Amino acid sequence: MKKIISILLILTLMLSVVACSNGGGEEGTSGPKKIKVAHWFAEDHPQHIALLKFKEVLEESSNGAFVVEVYPNSQLGSEDVYDDSVSQGTVEMAATGTLIQKWVPQIAVTEAPFLFDGWDDAQEILTGEIGEFIVQDLPEAANMKCVALTVNGFRQMSSNKSMYNMQELAGQRFRTPNIPHFIKMMDQLGAVSVPMPMSEIFTALETKVVDGQENPYPTIYTSSFYEVQDYVLESNHMFSPNFWVVNNDFYNGLSDEDRAHFDAAIKEAADYNWEISRQANDEAKAAIEAEGTEIIIPSEEFKAQMKDAMEPVYEYFYEQSSESEEIVTRIREYQEAN
Repeated sequence: MKKIISILLILTLMLSVVACSNGGGEEGTSGPKKIKVAHWFAEDHPQHIALLKFKEVLEESSNGAFVVEVYPNSQLGSEDVYDDSVSQGTVEMAATGTLIQKWVPQIAVTEAPFLFDGWDDAQEILTGEIGEFIVQDLPEAANMKCVALTVNGFRQMSSNKSMYNMQELAGQRFRTPNIPHFIKMMDQLGAVSVPMPMSEIFTALETKVVDGQENPYPTIYTSSFYEVQDYVLESNHMFSPNFWVVNNDFYNGLSDEDRAHFDAAIKEAADYNWEISRQANDEAKAAIEAEGTEIIIPSEEFKAQMKDAMEPVYEYFYEQSSESEEIVTRIREYQEAN
């Protein structure tokens, strides 16, 4: 009898160990949910700082139900690579730009030239009903959900050559992302577009493969582009949002409680991103100027000429998506009303 009891106890212990190793088949017993977050920004950029805020808030508020790993500097691949990874579910979340237009074409129009009147205008529009309309087709088209529209910023042009007027811009070689509307904008200015990944820009500037590039002040500063550029033209020619996207299956698979923690952490971190981005814009501009790079403030005539030159780009957006014209109309109606 003692032997039988001993055998039963051993079998019970073995079954217990197996159940524990398999997570018991119960929701929440297999450990915390891991969220890998991919982006291409430097570690001192407002995007990365805000995503660290997301990590901090979510891990604390959920009492360890989540573990968030943030990968800056394209550590999980270039933007197009990690966009695909989020769509496929091998990466849970990313901060991305308008490259996701390959799934939802109207997203591109958020970067139409001279569309937004300033920081308040951009934030109110992109974080409101119009922003929701812009990204509403992502879950079905790309198996990803946009959980926040955040900010990259107003873009400026930097170059080794002066840029005081349209004549000086003409013929200069500017790096652009390999995105059609960026290329078309530069073409309309009379410049030469040289598409290349973010990771190659500094070397291309340093070796004079290109004369210049265009990015917001914080990116110009945190990526050290100013070290190999003599001029920055404060063109404000485009506002670039960033889209925080999460794999749709992952998001829908969360329990109501976990999703509530996730959504609250996203909201707090996204609001924080908008707040610190404004400050970072001014600080980066001042730091770039202090290092000896000349900031060119264009004349009203020059700004009007740039704006007029890039007006045909809107027709490109409208050709790609009928929703793009509706979005621009809604934005301009909002601006007129406010």
